[in-house]
Amino acid sequence: MEQSRPTRILVTLWFVTTPEPRTVMEAEPPTNRGFARKYLAQLNPRWPLTHIGDFDMSRSAEPGVHEFYIGSYPGLSVVQWVLENTWKLSELPERYRTLVSAPEVYATAVAAGESTVLQEASGSGYGAFAHWSNGQLKRAFSATRETVFEDQGLPGAFEMPFWEGNMPATGIQLPFIPEQLAEAATENWLGFSPRNSGLEVVVSAFATDGRPEAKTEVKAESVPRLAQAKKRRPDDVSVFEDEQGYDDYSSGVSFATSSGEELSNRELAKDVISIIGGGFATGFRVLGSMAGKIGNEVRRRARHTDRK
Repeated sequence: MEQSRPTRILVTLWFVTTPEPRTVMEAEPPTNRGFARKYLAQLNPRWPLTHIGDFDMSRSAEPGVHEFYIGSYPGLSVVQWVLENTWKLSELPERYRTLVSAPEVYATAVAAGESTVLQEASGSGYGAFAHWSNGQLKRAFSATRETVFEDQGLPGAFEMPFWEGNMPATGIQLPFIPEQLAEAATENWLGFSPRNSGLEVVVSAFATDGRPEAKTEVKAESVPRLAQAKKRRPDDVSVFEDEQGYDDYSSGVSFATSSGEELSNRELAKDVISIIGGGFATGFRVLGSMAGKIGNEVRRRARHTDRK
């Protein structure tokens, strides 16, 4: 049925060179923000890149249009973004999956945005997955409950319970929900499900539409740590001594909060100051109240935080 096709799909692309992806993620590796910048610069050199933040992809809101979530770890990399007017992963633009040299490349897709929730509720959610080995397509499947868009290659053993009708699904449509099959494919390939494993998948998020960096200003006297900050050197990356030495192209970025924890007011204030550190190079300026500015930052971060 034509109307069952999603307008946009959320694509997650995994590049695997390690035999044990789960073991890699269990070590809680930081992500490499420089890898993300390089990938996007090669994907389209004309894109203006805006860093949105670093966070756990498995517990965040999905990226919007013109946004990419990218993580790079030892032997494993992930790229997630929204693609329009494409339902067959076998037709994924080649440059997205060939920029990273990896023998095994896996892709999954679900309907992006609100349509995902609506289709899950109706039991007809779109789902897709594909596998390339040494550049050759081995398996590709995409469908809703009503329509199969593609079915290439031999089904894997993990698919059998779905095709045999052993999964919870009703009606005269496909005997399973394609979105659930796509998630099972990820778990089979990687040894874990990013959504349900409890493992953190730390990514760097970038926008490619030219939006400005988020900035917030606060009164220096309102934050003792800021008021006591020493004079900034030309090569400093922050006004705080304990935050020097960070390199956007370094091997990794630490993730400040553990899984399941909400940012405390103290942590949020610290992060707000870290974000705006570059704005104090020529002195402090006061624009509005601290409460109002931090409130804006809270609303911006809520988009990337799993909160009840």
